[in-house]
Amino acid sequence: MRNYLNLLKAPGITKVLLAQLLARFSFGMQTIAFVIHLQVTFHNYTIPGIAIGMATVGSAISSPLLGRWMARSGIRVVVLTGAAVTPLMTLLIAFAPISPTVAVLFSFVLGLGTAPIQAAARAVYATLVGENERNTLFSIDAILQEVIWIIGPVLATLLIATSNTIVPLVFMAALQIGGGLWFGTLHEVHNAPIPRSNRRLGGVLRQPVVQVSIVMNLLFVGAFSALEVGMVAHVGQSNAGFVISALSIGSIFGGLAFGNSARTPWALSKQIAVVLLGDGLLFLNLNDNLWLSVGMFVAGIGVAPVFSTMSAIIAKKVRLDDTTEVYGWISTGQNIGYGGCATIAGLLIDHFSSVSSFAFATGMDALCLMLAILTVKMTPSFKAQV
Repeated sequence: MRNYLNLLKAPGITKVLLAQLLARFSFGMQTIAFVIHLQVTFHNYTIPGIAIGMATVGSAISSPLLGRWMARSGIRVVVLTGAAVTPLMTLLIAFAPISPTVAVLFSFVLGLGTAPIQAAARAVYATLVGENERNTLFSIDAILQEVIWIIGPVLATLLIATSNTIVPLVFMAALQIGGGLWFGTLHEVHNAPIPRSNRRLGGVLRQPVVQVSIVMNLLFVGAFSALEVGMVAHVGQSNAGFVISALSIGSIFGGLAFGNSARTPWALSKQIAVVLLGDGLLFLNLNDNLWLSVGMFVAGIGVAPVFSTMSAIIAKKVRLDDTTEVYGWISTGQNIGYGGCATIAGLLIDHFSSVSSFAFATGMDALCLMLAILTVKMTPSFKAQV
């Protein structure tokens, strides 16, 4: 804990962390707010499902492109453009008398225009601290990400329950504007000494460490989505929130306790093994929701450390002028994994059982662990340089 407190005292760190948190916070509300609002509007779940899917597709397409744009034109112009496009689409979905086709189109444009705040923040982090402190800073970032996914859905449902479906969308738009402006205009962001890349778009994909990182993020995030879909089907909607939240709580605990503990090239493999252990615990007592929560908590202990270590690997192995594009490609991998594995999990549940989705998620994490072990030679050491 002392390492975290000392790091937060460094100039500019706290401002950048809080600004990127505010700019990204609406993502935690987006899915549930869009689904409920569009379901009330069109009286079915098909349109909301397609709309969320198209927003994910749009983000998957634009993430590396916007990351590349940041590397060429700077972070500020991309973030401020996103701070205009995203809230505009959100407000149009909230207030415009739209047809199902237009709702899906607005969602797609929203995904395309979403500024890659996380990619930008990770690139800026590397300019604010030395190599020895980066893993700790990435760990704090991963912990804040879990805060978004714990508080966001709860806040969205609370606003809907106490008002109507439009209020959370307006609140999201305000966060997108305020957070985007704050983050984009920070001195530490605008003047970050990130060299302008002259590499062709997609050139970074030739690097083995980038290829491995994209695949591992796809597998790792895909496992989460399959597990979440399966848990809703297995324990019911009324209990799913409690059980799934245990994963995020475990992640916060793991981030605080072990987030900056990566030292050797084997650190990532050990962290993924913890997640896989939690997956396996689920099968010991599938009929006890409390036990399922324990399994999710144990799996969560490895989540934030895994994300922070994977980010630290990119920061150490990839040239600074290429990092924004690389993080964009990683985001694309995460989006593909999240959407694709959720779809596969749904098919498994419909044709077999909810438990089959747990097995699928466990298999994805097992593949991720195997890949980490097989590529350990390209994983850098994180021991402090003296």
